[in-house]
Amino acid sequence: MIGIFGEADIHGLTRPLLGAMGANLPMETALKTAPIAVGDVPLAGLAVHYHTKAGHGGLYENGAVHAAAIGIIHNPDDLAPGASSVAELVARLYREKALDRLADANGSFAAALFDSERRSLVLITDRLASYPIHLAAKGTGWVFGSSIYALVKVGAVAPRMSRDGLAQLFTMQRTVGRSTNIAGLEALPAGCITELTEKERREQIYWHLAWKPDGHGKTAHAERLSHALRAAVARQTADPSSALLLSGGIDSRLIIAAAPEQALACWTTASFDDNPELAIARRTASLCNAPFNPAIVEPSDTLDFLEPEVRVNNGLYPASLPIAAFMPQVGAHHATALTGHGLDYTLRGYYLPARFLSAAGSKTRLPMIRGLPDRPTAAFVLDNLRQGPPKSVIEKIVRPEAAHRWWSGQTDAMAEVLDPHLQSAVPVNAWDAFILHAVSKHYAFTGMMAVRAHCHLNMPAFDRDVFDVYLSMKPEERVGAEVVRLALQRLSPEVARLPNANSGFRADLPLWTETAAILGRAAARRLGLAKRPDKPTAMHSTGSWQSIDALFAHDPRHRERFIDIRGRLDQLSMATFDTDHLAGVIDEHLEGRAKHTKLLRQLLSHDAWVQEYGIEGHD
Repeated sequence: MIGIFGEADIHGLTRPLLGAMGANLPMETALKTAPIAVGDVPLAGLAVHYHTKAGHGGLYENGAVHAAAIGIIHNPDDLAPGASSVAELVARLYREKALDRLADANGSFAAALFDSERRSLVLITDRLASYPIHLAAKGTGWVFGSSIYALVKVGAVAPRMSRDGLAQLFTMQRTVGRSTNIAGLEALPAGCITELTEKERREQIYWHLAWKPDGHGKTAHAERLSHALRAAVARQTADPSSALLLSGGIDSRLIIAAAPEQALACWTTASFDDNPELAIARRTASLCNAPFNPAIVEPSDTLDFLEPEVRVNNGLYPASLPIAAFMPQVGAHHATALTGHGLDYTLRGYYLPARFLSAAGSKTRLPMIRGLPDRPTAAFVLDNLRQGPPKSVIEKIVRPEAAHRWWSGQTDAMAEVLDPHLQSAVPVNAWDAFILHAVSKHYAFTGMMAVRAHCHLNMPAFDRDVFDVYLSMKPEERVGAEVVRLALQRLSPEVARLPNANSGFRADLPLWTETAAILGRAAARRLGLAKRPDKPTAMHSTGSWQSIDALFAHDPRHRERFIDIRGRLDQLSMATFDTDHLAGVIDEHLEGRAKHTKLLRQLLSHDAWVQEYGIEGHD
């Protein structure tokens, strides 16, 4: 529920909802509410739910203007000198008719204002919508909130599924643009000021996602990035109780290498004690003289955190249940948590359409953009994303009569978001825009929602200075990840020499060299000259998490859950799925005849969402 909420009706609220939102709040969080009335007529109510340990949430009132805000802006004096909170800052900018100055804000936030003189409601998202705002019409007024779960549970919106949202979730593991999984509920765009009055709705996009390569080259980019990371991490570790979610990979390693001495305590999760990635993270923390805390999460235990995760992540695909499992430990010790989230799909071009090479039984991503049409379409992007189940499987489980809407609705939503980028001089940037047009709706961000449920969340990848380095790079520079490698060497040569858990080879190797090493190792394993690292069971992983395909197939608890779901497919199909084919997919995976990991993970999430949100039907 962390975020902002509210309601407004210029003719008067008939049944204010804010009190209900405050029920059953998690410990060490608070809900501040501001009922707003003119005379005896209640017109609006604003609320903010925030962590009391971090305090990055508040209300502000100045005459007829009331404001609620969540999050933090690190450069408030550049925008409204002397403002003591984000809520005060946006209220002052509103008074000055200068909300477009938020284009220069460095931080993650969301805000709402109500002007009782003008009887207008104003909603504001940050440059990347890192805090979502969902909006619905209600009678002659509106309701809004960061948490879809909270809006449904207090009766602000009806628990009816959007079939377009369902299609997007099962195909892309996220919703796109204004779509949500609830009928009649829209997600506001990033960098947006939405003003609602009795007569009109006005929207202003105050910041546009745009790449402006500066031509300085990888060495200059790396130098600038290393300085930007040091400055960003210094800003984001101002809280002396800051933690870092440290993996054995590259992204969080950049954060600890850039951090001031003793500014961060490191937390790393794994599924068993002798995990190789855990060992790499331990060595990284030791080199940086940082406290290290391992958190062992047994694969089977992650099922216990499915429902809590679905509540906090707005019903999206749960990218990482182990994060939800160990975050209560982190939250018990720290008010703020930093993560390397976002550095992979920005500076390292992880989701750009790269070439792949299959050899020696191994498929390896190459550091180069693959051939694309001169003018790719939204439908082409949809068919060429590195996420979601295979299209052939989706086509099999969707009812024929629902297929046209399934695909056309997604293509239309993608086109609305991506066409400005696809029609630009560099259409390949549309692949990054797919993620960045609203980061809080990206499937990988659901893990960050789990972090935010227990701590204030800081992400250096989206610090303005770091993000500006990313925007100054060409796609070819990003997909090669060379800038990040050079920056890591500048930040800490010793940390750069440690193995990258994702490959097992030194993190300072050029990507082409690493690729050759990976293919050589694959050939050696195929010839029996090398073997994979040992692990306790097929369900465990030598990486941070667990082996999901084996977990679903072999863990008794997960198998029992899928068998139960199989018996309730009529309820879950929402007049969209072919239940016989969907049951067949479940059987194929449980019997080991095929791997349908992503589809089953989405189905598991869908089932939990239907139950937790009390979904009663569809549009």
